[in-house]
Amino acid sequence: MSVPASSRERKSYWISLVSLLAAVPLAVLVGSRGEFAAWLQRRMEPPVTAERDGSGQGAGGSWRLISLRRLPGTLPDTSLMLAEIDLSVQAADVVQQALPCALSLTDGAGRRWDPLPLPGRLLREADPEVADRPQCTTLTIGEAGDAPLRVVELFLVPRQADGFTLSLALTGSPPILLK
Repeated sequence: MSVPASSRERKSYWISLVSLLAAVPLAVLVGSRGEFAAWLQRRMEPPVTAERDGSGQGAGGSWRLISLRRLPGTLPDTSLMLAEIDLSVQAADVVQQALPCALSLTDGAGRRWDPLPLPGRLLREADPEVADRPQCTTLTIGEAGDAPLRVVELFLVPRQADGFTLSLALTGSPPILLK
């Protein structure tokens, strides 16, 4: 047999629930020590856009899309997209703090792909010249010297996809769109 709750108990229940809904986000905001607000601010910054022959400035370096090539895919109705990017380091310590970078590929329809996690064998088969070049996740500035660093990434996309844009995400700076 259930006993009906008094109006005072119901009122306390709803006040506690509303208080909890306010306290949890506040605890996340305070516990992040300003990192959440900084992340939110970075997300609202407009991306730096660089056309095919231009370069995007960000995180202590100049990033330029060298090529975005379509290669035969390993699965039916797929293609591999090989992206090559040059990084000219202007402030090595700033670039090092912004690493690792993350690339993503977006097509004209708005679909998004992340790079293949371990493309070593596929890169060697598709283009042996670029197989030993660093990827965004393995890039270190100690490799640079004065010459630009060439970064490669490999994406698996549907064969009919076109109109690609690369988005380069770096820690602490707005994203760079390479078209």
